[in-house]
Parts: sequence; C-alpha cells; structure tokens
Amino acid sequence: MPRKARISAAHRCLLLFALIGGLPGSLAMAQRVIVPSEASGQEIPGAMPGSASDAGASSGPGEAGRPAASGASTLPVTLPADTEPWPPAPRPLVPANGCSTALKGSGTTYDVGPGKPLTELDQVPWLSLQAGDVVNIHHRAQPYRAKVGLRAQGSETAPVVINGVTDADCRKPEVSGANAVTARDAIARRFFNKEHSENLGVFTLFRAPGDPFGHRAKHIHFRNLTITDGHPQSIYTAQDGSTGRYSRGAAGIYAVTVEHLVVENCDITRNGNGVFVNSKSREEASDHVIVRNSRLWDNGVPGSWFEHNLYIQTRRALYEGNFIGQLMAGARGSSMKDRSSATVVRFNHVIAAARAIDLVEIEDGVPQVVGDPLYPHAWVYGNLIENDTRLGAGRAWSIKMIHWGGDNDPRHFRRGTLHFYANTVRVRVDRNEQWWVALFDLPGPEQRVLLRGNIIQNLGSAELRLGLERGTIETADTNLFSGKRVDGPPGHDLRLRIGGRVIDVAEAGLDGYGRPRPGAAGNDLGRLAPLTMPAGAAAENLGVTHQHVNSGRLAPRPQTGSAPDLGAFELMP
Repeated sequence: MPRKARISAAHRCLLLFALIGGLPGSLAMAQRVIVPSEASGQEIPGAMPGSASDAGASSGPGEAGRPAASGASTLPVTLPADTEPWPPAPRPLVPANGCSTALKGSGTTYDVGPGKPLTELDQVPWLSLQAGDVVNIHHRAQPYRAKVGLRAQGSETAPVVINGVTDADCRKPEVSGANAVTARDAIARRFFNKEHSENLGVFTLFRAPGDPFGHRAKHIHFRNLTITDGHPQSIYTAQDGSTGRYSRGAAGIYAVTVEHLVVENCDITRNGNGVFVNSKSREEASDHVIVRNSRLWDNGVPGSWFEHNLYIQTRRALYEGNFIGQLMAGARGSSMKDRSSATVVRFNHVIAAARAIDLVEIEDGVPQVVGDPLYPHAWVYGNLIENDTRLGAGRAWSIKMIHWGGDNDPRHFRRGTLHFYANTVRVRVDRNEQWWVALFDLPGPEQRVLLRGNIIQNLGSAELRLGLERGTIETADTNLFSGKRVDGPPGHDLRLRIGGRVIDVAEAGLDGYGRPRPGAAGNDLGRLAPLTMPAGAAAENLGVTHQHVNSGRLAPRPQTGSAPDLGAFELMP
C-alpha cells in the first residue's frame, strides 16, 4: 500500500472555510470544562422518559419565539480549567437490547414521525433549540431525508437531545443525506454558506450568521439513530433550491466546533467520515467528545486516504463499547483517527482498515488541546482488535496497525506514553499478501508504548513485528504472544525494553471471537500492577472493569478464576 500523504483531509478541506460574520451579542463563554455526568438508562439530565408531548412545536421555520444571538461580534476565549478527572466511568447501554422510547425534555419536546405533531425533520426549528430541548425522531419504514444545521447550547444538566425512538423490533429511525432537503429554518436564516459549509454533512454543528465568532454548540447528544449517506456519491436539495453534492470529507455528524458532544447507540454508515469533529484555532476549539455503544462501519471514500469512520480533533476524547469496522470497499482511510488530547479507547471491537487505531497530533497546534496536561497521554485497553485480510472483499487492511504520536507536524507530536493493556489483538495476514505486519508505528524517539496484560495472536504466516524504526516499546506485567513474532527490524532506532513476563505459545486457546476457552494459556494471568497515572487522570476509571459484548455493547467484566485473564475478555462459565 502506498505511504499516506503528509497533509490530512481535515487540514486540506478546512483551509477553504470562510468566516461567517456576526452581529453584536452578549453570550458568555463557560470558564471551566465539566465532564458530562449522565444518568443511566433512558433518562437524561433534565428529561424523563414518557410519551411525546404536544409541546406547541410549529411546522414553520424559526417560529419558536426565540431571538437570535446578539451582542459582541467575537466571544472571549478562555483556556479550559483542568478541575475534573478524566475519563468518566464506563457506561453500559441500558437497556442492553438497544431499544429506546420517547423522551420528554425539561425544555420543549418535539416529536417527529407518523401521526406526530411534525411529520418531517425539516419542520423542526433546529436553530432555535435550547437547553433541555428534546427532538424525538420516531421510527418509520422509510428514511427521513433532511440536512440539518445545529447551533444550540445545552448544559450539563439539560443537554439538547436528538433521540431516535425505535419500533417494537428495536429498529432505529434512519436519517439519510441522500436526496435530503435542507431544513426550513436553515433556509429562512441562511444558515449554510454554499461554497464552504452546505456540503459538510447530514447534521452540521456550526454557528449561524447572526452568532458571534467563537459561538459553538454545547452539550449535544445524538442517541438511538441510524445516520447515513453524507457522502460525495449523494445529492441533496440546497438552501437556495439548487441540487448540491456532499464534499469528500462530509460526515454523518460534522462539527466545525463543539463542546460536550455525545454519540450513543447510533449506527453510522455510508458517509465520507462517520463522525467528524474539528478544532481549527483558539477561537474554534472543540472540547469533550464521547462516542459510546455505537456501530460505525462502511464509511470512507474509494481511492482516498483522508476519510475515516471517526475523525476527531478535540480536547479529550473517549470511545467505549463501540463496533468500529472497516471502511467501504476501495476506501483507504483508517478505522478511526484521533487528533485529541487524553484519548481513551476502551472495550471496543475494532476491525483494521489502513490503520486500526490512528492517534496523532492536533493540527495547527490549537492551544486548548496542546495545553491540556494530558495531551501527551492516551489509553487503549480492553479492546478486541482484528486485522484480517479475509474480512470484506476490496476493503483495506493494515500493515501498520496502531499509530501513536504524530504524522504531519513534529512541533506538536504527542510526546508521551500510549498505555496499551488488557487488549486481544488478532492478526491474520499471509506472506503472499505482505511479508510483515507491524503492531505499532511511532514517528520518533519521544513516543513510548507500554504493553501490559495483552494477548497478541498471529494467525497468519506473515511476520508480526512489535514496532518499526523509532520510539520505545516496553512490556511489563504479563503479555502472551501466539504465532510468529519478531520484536522489531534490525538496524533501526527502535528501543525495545522487554520486561515482566512474556509468554510465547503456539496456541492461545481462544474461540473464534477471541474469548478464552477453559484451560487457555492466558487464564488467571492478567493481574496488573498499579501504576501512577499523570495528574488529572482518574485512575479509578481506567481499570479493566468491563468487556465488549455483541456489536456495540459493553458489560461489566466478571472474574471467574483466581485472577483476571489476559486480554480483553474473561472466561465465561
């Protein structure tokens, strides 16, 4: 496979953005960052489950009686205070079957669907949503075809929730960008810029023309939805009534800038990027993104390296309990790409595309991200990671599976430790396809990977290398390797520090999904010694307390023997 170009899609496309002017406004910017504290189950802060209300929602655009923002043309910028521990505790999906009901917000509740006050998504006053508002999208046989702009600012206790209501068989409502119409309020307020923002996604989070520069959506939750076809192969009806086509970097959810975005129990597929979140500058920096219990697959653009299932650039990102699959046939991007600080990837099932997990530097040195004390650190644990050339005809697989530290601008590389523990990695590549596969790819001497408690299984005839030319790779506690392995190629600057216990076995004793069988070589060997975590990291929330189950789910992890098992799964009775 050819080497990736040295400029990313985000940087390339977003250089095109034109600034949208603002009217005077009096919006105040939050002085500190709060990790979302979310209620369990179907309840949300400031909302309760229940039948939809007739909340007085109007079918006309901009008729909710809420004034547009006004005041200073540019918001003040305050670097976030690091007062909250990171990450939050894991949160399994409740109920586990993925069914969902209508929610009633503490603000206004809008119900959309057959027999509801609103029948189509373009009738919702999206640009007027405020804290505590809920939009319930009820399942129907045909997709909703709408292209939506969002600028709302919820709060920690009263987020703005876009909630899918499943049918009796737990099928989610689908929102499709193919042949979509632009929401009526976006037309009325000329929300989109035709050249630079109209073609970015199915849901686009940005400021409106009347908002001050620096305004961004806050505390937005997407739940229980299928979001599709924000893709250059799809067309839509534009704001001016003409026919438009999505850009190559378009997304199902595209956030130019956002604070506290949660995507939960969503299926996101057939888009350019599945979810894209950007941080472009001090004034337009995103903060706190959580993607959990969701399924993202078959996104990407054939022939292009620059689009991914997830492409996130934010201060603090968490991915947990997800199924993250390969891209669509012919696409060359990564399963997930992250340019954030304090990235946590836990309890997911990841199938490798060109890279399985790509964790690199923030573009343009955005101060809120680079200045985060946890910027140099990332945690990848409890995941099942597969790299198999047999999965998906025409779909990319990985030669260099996990990328840590940087790819474009060495000034802003993440110079610290990737904590890689309690994962199960399965590689199936044969020598007639590729002579070797590397588990880690580090750009320089300042990047470090610490492996603890993993099972790394080579099921093919290709050579599996721990690393490539640079960086430091250490092992500690106990790690189990199965199949042909070499630590790294000779004659390079890779530093290997093999410590703890390393077990090499011919057969790991795992089932077809990577779970240990009775008597497996790694059973009861997964106890990890406590480590001192950097200041601001919540050690109590970085434990191996859960495991991935089914597709896009996590559940508490039991202990069935005298100690935990190695890898991502515990032996189940």
